[in-house]
Amino acid sequence: MISIPSRRPSFLTPLFLVFLSALLSFTYTYAQSYFPNRDGLSWTYSNGETQTISGPRDFGGQEVMVLLHYFEGVPVSEDYLLYSEGAVYSLGTAAGGQTLSYQPPLLIYQGDTLAVGQSWQSTARVNNFEITLTSEVLGVRGVSTPAGRFNALQIRQTTITSTGAQTVLELFFVPSVGVVRFVTSDGTIIDMIEKNF
Repeated sequence: MISIPSRRPSFLTPLFLVFLSALLSFTYTYAQSYFPNRDGLSWTYSNGETQTISGPRDFGGQEVMVLLHYFEGVPVSEDYLLYSEGAVYSLGTAAGGQTLSYQPPLLIYQGDTLAVGQSWQSTARVNNFEITLTSEVLGVRGVSTPAGRFNALQIRQTTITSTGAQTVLELFFVPSVGVVRFVTSDGTIIDMIEKNF
């Protein structure tokens, strides 16, 4: 008969605590960065666009992060993003010297994490018209870009305005990395070519 000791060797307890601490730290860091939003992050895409996060900054009395859009190095627009209650909202946008506020804020991503089959919809008023954003997570796809290979969540995003305009965009989102590929309604593929983390 084999005898099993009633106590584990004492050196395992500190080792286990170190492992548990590292695991909790990793989990916390992962949860905090699921939707990348740290000042200084940037993504460059094959269409000549670079997106950069900066902030925080005040927008309408709320602390937001600003997503700046540059084409060929020239700033063209910025979005004011709020990371709150397990979701990402857009409070407004600015382009061409005009700033637009969304009332209520437009829901961009819903939940602390995204799952296949998940969908959400949000409607906001902008000046004299409404904009409705509908999103659905279609699946997980392997994506190869100049910036690397990724397993990405494929999200179909449909934007409809009360003026009758409609756009459909496929986003390939990688948790803690961001959008690594866009596919426009005409089939144009825009890949991430560089990221600065």
